[in-house]
Amino acid sequence: MDKQRGMKYALPLAAVVTVTSMMMLNSKFTEVPMNHRIIITIGATVVAYILSFILFGLQDQEK
Repeated sequence: MDKQRGMKYALPLAAVVTVTSMMMLNSKFTEVPMNHRIIITIGATVVAYILSFILFGLQDQEK
């Protein structure tokens, strides 16, 4: 597991997910309370960060 490579890609991707989800929730789902929108955004960011950290941090396998 290459932690530096995982962090290199995971942090920017998490930032993009955060900004995009807040923009979508604020424009299309205004009936959802603000605290629920924030919780949804935090959940999406955490899931995206964990998955991208694991998947981008995997070592390349040579055959």
